[in-house]
Amino acid sequence: MSEEQPPLEIEVVKWDAHSFTIEGVNDQLEKLLKEQKIIRTLSLRHNGQMGRLSRDVRLKARRDFTSEVEGDSGDPPIQGTTFEYEGLD
Repeated sequence: MSEEQPPLEIEVVKWDAHSFTIEGVNDQLEKLLKEQKIIRTLSLRHNGQMGRLSRDVRLKARRDFTSEVEGDSGDPPIQGTTFEYEGLD
């Protein structure tokens, strides 16, 4: 009998069909990448709103991310991590 995983909800800075970027680091995601575990339900949220829902995905790679600062906003660049993933269905 398989153990039911709750959805993994991640607040993201940006995402596309094959990757997502978070602010800072996330130890849980780092562990899932290292162990190559399948994430049954991955819920990507942006500003508290649902952005993307993916099922049966595996993290493939990670890279450090630094945002570009536009104009003179005075905001510091965002330091984060980008994770690449693949669907297994």
